[in-house]
Amino acid sequence: MIESLQIPLVIGLVGFLMIMRVPVGIALLISGAVGFALIRGTTITLDTIGGRLFDIGSGYALSAVPLFLLMGHVAAKAGITQDIYRATRAWLGHVKGSVVIATTVAAVAFAACSGSTTSSTAVFGRVAIPEMLSLKVNRKLAAGCVATVGTLAGMIPPSINLIVYGIIARESVPKLLIAGVIPGLLTALAYLVMIYIRVSRNPAMAPALPKASIEERMQSLKGVWSFLTLGGVVIGGIYAGIITPTEAGAIGAVGAFLIALVRKRLSFPVLREVFLDTAQTTSVIFIILVGALIFSSYLAVSGASGALSEFIVGLDMSMMGIVCLYVILLLILGCMVDPVSVMFLTVPIFVPPLIELGAHPIWLAIVVVKTLEIGLITPPVGLNAFILKGVVPSLSLKEIFGGIWWFLQVEVITLIMIMFIPAIATFLPELAFAK
Repeated sequence: MIESLQIPLVIGLVGFLMIMRVPVGIALLISGAVGFALIRGTTITLDTIGGRLFDIGSGYALSAVPLFLLMGHVAAKAGITQDIYRATRAWLGHVKGSVVIATTVAAVAFAACSGSTTSSTAVFGRVAIPEMLSLKVNRKLAAGCVATVGTLAGMIPPSINLIVYGIIARESVPKLLIAGVIPGLLTALAYLVMIYIRVSRNPAMAPALPKASIEERMQSLKGVWSFLTLGGVVIGGIYAGIITPTEAGAIGAVGAFLIALVRKRLSFPVLREVFLDTAQTTSVIFIILVGALIFSSYLAVSGASGALSEFIVGLDMSMMGIVCLYVILLLILGCMVDPVSVMFLTVPIFVPPLIELGAHPIWLAIVVVKTLEIGLITPPVGLNAFILKGVVPSLSLKEIFGGIWWFLQVEVITLIMIMFIPAIATFLPELAFAK
């Protein structure tokens, strides 16, 4: 009787700890350790935790995570964000949608220098929101744009989420990163079309700026070389197969430091802030990784993972039907829990049987990460909304979620396109890594 109740009780412990505001990684670690100890004993549990900690700390593939985070933080301090934003505004400010469109394009460019969704949202919250509000852009539109375009960093390489997925599912990280390019650009294009249509119907939402002169436009391009260099090294190097993601992160971080040094943006306080921010974000991610690994190990030794996988394979449903159910589950979990935790909890259970049923592994990865990025802007939690609220306290959550609604519809349409047109995700990897 006790054994039959063990799995529900351990899962219930996770929920209880999260309700008590215990961090997700710690809640998973405690619950997984308790469940593991009940089955294998305390000694083996402690050895397993130590082994997982060593695996996380010494994993070569995972070393790309802090390197890309460091590159993004330094790039922001070097003024690359402002340069991109200034250039896009000079070239696109006269278009209907003006600075909102410029913000979206700038977010695409910055995504190639940072793999963190939350960092991208925070940076554009500081840079773009004050500018848009001063130009009388509709508050909901401005808030919704910044809260949503930050998710592009979760798809366009170097995406931290795609790196983590590759490690969990044991898929090629370079292939996954390259696979994110077209879906990321497609999402951005869909945003632009939606913004243009909305502003065309109601020009007061985002007044157009006076058309910049040729001299102003050319002047605005002076700082863009830095973005082109970093983005070219990261995406181009991985696509060409010249460098690994970890090497791309190291080269990108060094490049960002050199750019900041040339621009005289480096000082000891800045360096301290950059390294502390990188260490803090990396620590949070790695604690979640350790906790999720321990919990998934418990599910494996308890037989829950195997039973669920067998159940999924045995369902009298098509592969696409099961994928749709998985997507719904990801949306529910993704709006409450961070993407890394959700991937560790669900990928080992759902992905192997889905691949066995015929799902393309790269396509499935993009569907999973895309769905979790949608979860970041989905009420009632929507982590990106709260990050933006923290950066711009003058915006209310009602305004932020009200603005997100239109972008959320675009995200869902894009996800459906990726689900039913797999080539959107698989074309570039097959082209780049064709034998």
